[in-house]
Order: sequence, then structure tokens, then C-alpha cells
Amino acid sequence: MQNIWRILSAAALLLAGLALADAQDSKTFTVTVSGVESVQIDTGNVPLTVDYATSSQCSVVDRFCAWYPTVIYSTNYTTNRKLVAKATSDPILSVVLEKQGSYPDPFVPSWGSGSHPGTWAPGFSGSSLTLTDADTDIVVGIQNGSNYAIAPIIKLVFASNPPQGTYTATVTFTIMAQ
Repeated sequence: MQNIWRILSAAALLLAGLALADAQDSKTFTVTVSGVESVQIDTGNVPLTVDYATSSQCSVVDRFCAWYPTVIYSTNYTTNRKLVAKATSDPILSVVLEKQGSYPDPFVPSWGSGSHPGTWAPGFSGSSLTLTDADTDIVVGIQNGSNYAIAPIIKLVFASNPPQGTYTATVTFTIMAQ
């Protein structure tokens, strides 16, 4: 009987050892950092619809109307990003971006953070750029930061004296991979 007891005890110890050797647990923990980017065109309280003949935003002599928005953009990417712009408009209009003397470069406003708001794109090296319906580079080399800004003048320029009517243009700014 003792031999059977010893054999059963040895078998139990062997099985317990195997069970302990196979006992394990693991968990995989994952952290996802999503890409977060935004662009906002802040026009303040200035109306987007104006009367060409009476608005102080328009010059009938030079055939244009101008707005002075602040384009605010953010990204949490540490690699280079770029700000592009495009415009669609009635055939008689051109949409022109002009640099302002008081805001000559992309900047970090007092409410912003980060240190890489980018630089003007090579295609926007002059004082103005006429937008088309294709994305055009405006600012390049943007890296991790929030509320960076540019303050260009947006001009809607008539090719000739416009006949009576309503004319529209849509300007779109987008932040994307460089």
C-alpha cells in the first residue's frame, strides 16, 4: 500500500510541477497617438459679403475687394507638414494672397505654442500668389505646435469692370504631409 501511495504522490507532484510550469499570463498594452490637425480661417467680425460700390473693403478704381483674415493652424506631427491653399471662383475673379508688412512670416501668436510654424513655400517667395483650383503650397516645414498663424490679405480681383451681379469665391486652406 505504501508503494501505491508513493507512486500516487510522485505522480501528483509530477503533474503539479507540469501545471506550474505551464502557468503564465500576459497582456499587451497599446497606446495610440492619433494625428490631430486643424485649420481655421478667422475673419473676425468682418462680413464675408460686401457691396462692391460702397464697402470700404473694396476699391472700384483698382477692381478688387480685400479681407484680412488670420489663418490659424495646428499639428501634433513632429515631421514636416505643409499648409496648402486653393480657390474656386467665378471666371471674372482671381483670388490673390498677399503678404502683409506687419505679419511678414508665419508666427506663433501669444495664445499659441510650439516653435516650428514653418516658412513660406518657395512658390510664395514673392509678395503675392494667385490661387487656382489645385492645392498650392503656402507654408512648409510646420512641426508639432498649436495655433500657429499667418495673416495674409485675401483679394478678390476682377479681370475687368464687373457687370451688375453677385460674384463668389471659395478659399480652402488644408494642412497635410509635406
